[in-house]
Amino acid sequence: MIRAKEVSASQAVEAHLGRIEQLNAKLNSVAIPLFAQARGEAAAADAATRRGDDLGPLHGVPITIKEEFKVAGLPSTWGLPSRVGDLAAQIGPLVHRLRSAGAVVVGITNVSQLLLYIESDNPVYGRSNNPWDVARTPGGSSGGEAATIAAGGSSLGLGSDIGGSIRVPAHFNGIQGLKPGSRRPTTLDDPPFFRTGQEALLASPGPLAREVEDLELVMRVLAASGQDVFDGDVPPMPWREPSSVDVSKLRIGFYLEDDYFASSIAVQRAVGEAAHALRGSVADVVEWDAPPTREAVALFYGLASAGGDSVLR
Repeated sequence: MIRAKEVSASQAVEAHLGRIEQLNAKLNSVAIPLFAQARGEAAAADAATRRGDDLGPLHGVPITIKEEFKVAGLPSTWGLPSRVGDLAAQIGPLVHRLRSAGAVVVGITNVSQLLLYIESDNPVYGRSNNPWDVARTPGGSSGGEAATIAAGGSSLGLGSDIGGSIRVPAHFNGIQGLKPGSRRPTTLDDPPFFRTGQEALLASPGPLAREVEDLELVMRVLAASGQDVFDGDVPPMPWREPSSVDVSKLRIGFYLEDDYFASSIAVQRAVGEAAHALRGSVADVVEWDAPPTREAVALFYGLASAGGDSVLR
């Protein structure tokens, strides 16, 4: 709509800021509002449109950023009071790519402390709530991001996931999320204190949005070639068009129950419908026996804390 001049960037940004102003007292999902900065960037985007400049794929689009990522002049506390005064000296690579594509950052969103559990609560910013029911959690650790997008305070945003931190909030808030493959987007936005040295389980930054098509759009930006590369930054893996991937050769496994938590009828139905929809498009769809859940969880935490300097100690 911005590109077609049906709405201006300023109008789009103001609409999203209005939702944040209306709902954030109840949701507490936006930890750091950036209203004045966003209005200035939107006005600059509208001026670029009027001049006929080349417009980026996210030109004027209001977005939010998980508090984990580096934004120049702002803290990245991960919910730790000791890091409140530790401000980023420069923008991180991923935020840089989004802003270079034209995105307007309207706020920084809340997280779980140390990004380690599926709620979004910490002693720095307090507790975030689910927009569908404020008595419930929006999930974590990207819960503030997902709640803000679901409530209309942001059109899309940047989160991260190591054990569900994008997927759980996307599910809890009824939006879309993608955990890309490890090392596909860079992790150089992360502060040094969380680099434990273990490489068995790697967090992966990724997008959240209300539509699947928007996830694809953001991944095109995050994985685009030719972007400015920061010191030590690993260039993103080249983007491959979906049409170049032969899905007909894939073998898909699914399961409806594990040995620990009973799945709800709604979840079983959704998984079953997804499996049915894939039949005929891929090589095979088979029901799979999940490994012992307790053992899997023990392995996950053992691997995640394998570094001798891990913050999990």
